Amino acid sequence: MSEQTFAHGDGVCGCNCTDGDIGCGGCLCVACCPCFALCNAANEAKLNNGTLYCVMTACGFGCCALMILGQDVEEKRGLKEHSGCWHCMHSCFDGCTCHACRVVNECKVYAKDGAVNAAPTGTEMTR
Repeated sequence: MSEQTFAHGDGVCGCNCTDGDIGCGGCLCVACCPCFALCNAANEAKLNNGTLYCVMTACGFGCCALMILGQDVEEKRGLKEHSGCWHCMHSCFDGCTCHACRVVNECKVYAKDGAVNAAPTGTEMTR
C-alpha cells in the first residue's frame, strides 16, 4: 500500500475533470448516466462485474455502488486506503465532492497505468 491517494487528490471536488483522463465529457456522463459510467469504469479496469454496479445504481443504491467501486480501485491500484466512512460520506454527498468522477477517473488511470507500485515489466535483451 502506498501513501499516494487518488490521482487528483482526495479533497472536496478533487476530480479535476478538465485535466483528468475522463475529461469534461466523462464528467457529464457520470452526472447524467451514473449507472453506465460506473459499469463502464469497472469493466474497463477489470475490477468486478460492471453490470452489478449498473444494476445497483439503477435500483437506487448508487451510493453503495460508488463506495464499493472506490474501495476496489484503491485496493487494486495500491493507493492509501480510506475508511469505509470516508467513502460513504463522499459517495452520499457526491454532488458536492465529485467522488464519482474521481473514482471513474481512477479506474481509467488503473486501466492505463496499472497499480502505483507495480514492478516494471522486463524486456528481453538481445545482443
